[in-house]
Amino acid sequence: MDDRVLLHQVHPLKLAADISASLISNTLLWRHRPVAGIVTRLALPIAGSAIVLTAADVERLRGTAAGRYVLANMSPAAVAVRLTGDVVMALGSWYRRPRWIALGFLVVAAGWSEGLVRYAVGRRNVSSLGR
Repeated sequence: MDDRVLLHQVHPLKLAADISASLISNTLLWRHRPVAGIVTRLALPIAGSAIVLTAADVERLRGTAAGRYVLANMSPAAVAVRLTGDVVMALGSWYRRPRWIALGFLVVAAGWSEGLVRYAVGRRNVSSLGR
């Protein structure tokens, strides 16, 4: 994946667009307004990406902790996990199942946390070698 595409995922505007889209879409889906919910869920993140990729200096994010993290850890599998969690949240909103929404949120968080888990496991394995 292109570095700019990875880096833009941690730009504050892109994160705001994604989070806002999820909250608004979940509310609309809960109210059984599927067209508005789905359009919001797709359009806001696409617009956020377009704006950030064309107008923002995403290269400056390369030197930040978030930029380094996403470059090192945001694999296609991690993106797929995040998208799966988003679908679970949307379905939970449609069926009015708060537990599904919470589960979807946890799956999204897991997708973002892949590198943290790998780091923790690696540290545990390294520290056990010294015993």
